[in-house]
Amino acid sequence: MRITLQIATLLTCLCALMGCSGNVESGALETARLLDYDFVMVQGAKPEKGKPLVIEFWATWCGPCHRLFPHLNEMTEELKGTDIQFVAVTNEAFNLTKEFTRVRQLKYPVASDIQDLYGRALNVSYIPFAVIVNAEGEVVWSGHSGKLSKRRIEGTLASKS
Repeated sequence: MRITLQIATLLTCLCALMGCSGNVESGALETARLLDYDFVMVQGAKPEKGKPLVIEFWATWCGPCHRLFPHLNEMTEELKGTDIQFVAVTNEAFNLTKEFTRVRQLKYPVASDIQDLYGRALNVSYIPFAVIVNAEGEVVWSGHSGKLSKRRIEGTLASKS
């Protein structure tokens, strides 16, 4: 019994550190009418319908998320001037998120989704987690946020259109 518990604990830790694969069905965003959800923007503009979108899920308590902030700042800067939108979504309180965003100097749009509508609709099972959504509202890629790059985003959107 003790060994089973230790193995279960080890597997849980590995999933948390490496990311458990979450399966997001193509078209999930459209089916869930996710872009109609009214989350609260902490900074930046709410994404517009009809444009490609990268949604990045994170939390203030997530160490791996913290390590990605500089990378995400750089990547969103590289994507300026394109139609590709970006929003980082947390299910934490607005005030906590706003202060954290200011202190950590996050430069991209950030949303607080207290009801976790995005995460539940997209079956997010770990963070940091990201999805790439095409202009038609279909999820065309999902995975660990650390795998995001300008090249991956543009390539995925070009090959799925």
